[in-house]
Amino acid sequence: MQVEYKNIDAKLVVNEIRNGRSLESVQKLFGIRFKSEVQDLYMRGLMELGEIPEVGFSKQDLRPSATAERPVVRRREKQQPKPPAMLIKTNSFRTIGQSGSITLNKVLLIEQLGFEVGDSFEIFREDDRIILKKGATPLQ
Repeated sequence: MQVEYKNIDAKLVVNEIRNGRSLESVQKLFGIRFKSEVQDLYMRGLMELGEIPEVGFSKQDLRPSATAERPVVRRREKQQPKPPAMLIKTNSFRTIGQSGSITLNKVLLIEQLGFEVGDSFEIFREDDRIILKKGATPLQ
């Protein structure tokens, strides 16, 4: 798409910019509406002077040809957080004591959750949950 800018010679725009004029002053001098038009004229002038290679832009150049095969792009699906394997609801909340300890009683650990005396655990935090993961071997 070729746009005519009031029959302004693009080489004159290049000369004015080389002489130290700003884009705004060139815009006012030639009565151009937008800075992008000044930049376009500057690029055209540089191409006419042979200082940069000729570049032709048209809508046909930007569209892929009908015979060209486009690669298939598959987007990764967002992983949903897995629900806990077992969720035990109790009547009371556990709180962190003044020394930083949380008390989990025998009824909760052994009877409700099915652990045994001597089991060892890894403890880590995941979002706003504390996870107890049973270890393979007891720690001595």
